[in-house]
Amino acid sequence: MIWNLMPLAAVALAGLADPQVPAAESRAAETPDRISYSGTGNGWTGGRTEWSIDRSGSGAYRTTIRHEAKGKFDAGPQGFERIRAILQPLEGVRELPCDGMVTDQGMGSLSWQRGDRTFSLRFDFGCNFRQPDAARERLGQASELVQQWALAK
Repeated sequence: MIWNLMPLAAVALAGLADPQVPAAESRAAETPDRISYSGTGNGWTGGRTEWSIDRSGSGAYRTTIRHEAKGKFDAGPQGFERIRAILQPLEGVRELPCDGMVTDQGMGSLSWQRGDRTFSLRFDFGCNFRQPDAARERLGQASELVQQWALAK
């Protein structure tokens, strides 16, 4: 009887995570070197928004959605930590489940870079997300803060 269970046990054990490969939670616990976003406006207005901030707080912002604006900023390490705190719940997420979408809306990618590795979360703003607006709101909060820093005169 025990021999009949061996193949089942082998399959179950094969599904266990490799201890050498960090889980999503441990990846999220590592401080990224850089956080960035790149996205497009909808099919009617077009345009693009891009921003980035590195661990030192240096960053840049550029948009051509509705109007053209760009700027560089230095928010310091505490500015980086503010952006990271806003986005941290999304760091371990690799996909936002979608139940249907409008195809002419914008899309973008939020990325965390650690050394030579980059982990990204794709946004499709026409998507009817199952857990919709928490991710979208966090991205909006971070983007607004970066925009304020970059365009402050």
